[in-house]
Amino acid sequence: MQRHKHPIAAIIVGFLILTARVASADSFVLYGGNGGHNDGTSVNDGSVVRIDLVTGIVSLVGHPDNAARLTGLVFGPAGSLWATTLSPAFPFPPPPAPNSSSLLRIDPSNGSQISSFAIMTAAGAPLSIADLAVQPTTGTLFGVTGPQGPGPARLFTINTATGLATFVGCLNGCQNPYSFGSIAFAPTGALYASVANFGEGPVNSRLAVIDPSTGLVISSVATNDFFGALGIRPDGVIFGGTGDEHELFTVNPLTGAETLVTDTGRNFVGDLDFTAVPEPTSLMLLGTGVAAAARRRRRL
Repeated sequence: MQRHKHPIAAIIVGFLILTARVASADSFVLYGGNGGHNDGTSVNDGSVVRIDLVTGIVSLVGHPDNAARLTGLVFGPAGSLWATTLSPAFPFPPPPAPNSSSLLRIDPSNGSQISSFAIMTAAGAPLSIADLAVQPTTGTLFGVTGPQGPGPARLFTINTATGLATFVGCLNGCQNPYSFGSIAFAPTGALYASVANFGEGPVNSRLAVIDPSTGLVISSVATNDFFGALGIRPDGVIFGGTGDEHELFTVNPLTGAETLVTDTGRNFVGDLDFTAVPEPTSLMLLGTGVAAAARRRRRL
């Protein structure tokens, strides 16, 4: 039997396809995990926040139990949100005193803490974690250690069920390692790191592509700033935050050029990550109706 064309349904389908293809930056929400000094110079220390990239407004999501400072923040599979903590003590200039981190699972709707594990090696050594990233193809959680003097920034995988950390390698190799590092995976699976040598704080900053199986640098470009907060939007745009200097930039991965996006004020954001905006109910219902119409046509 001849199939009849339905022009209205065809227009709707075309609109939905076009909308899916041109998903804009508005399709993603930027989350931040706040550091801070707990001395009145910063606000919302240890809290999960949202950052509006258009207005620069930072809004509070919530505060996990007993978290003084958040250093790492990343979304995992099925929308799980992971963060790492440090104690309030943060002497300046670096290096900070030896410290240890906990791995938190957080409810992204209100910032409440779901679970907490101390992050330790198999030998029982506690780790101070500066940043987190989730490998998109495997869902594996990676962490990089914070600076302990001029010692190496070390890359680990972290078991989300136990907090057990497994050593991968030093950033740039343990013979000539970087001391500072922040990490984020691109949608392609490339692992980017903002890295720097140790001086009176971070010096000789670069944006590097890292081999996630070894920690070795594949390529790198110089940047004006070291980004203690690093996040990559699902469309591939790289964002870096300067923490206590409370500035947020986009970074060109080919040249290292930085473009200022916003100033987060007294919110000292320690890490960044994006999540997708939930699809509007009306659009989902519209899609359901179109699919149902298509099934009816196939039966004709």
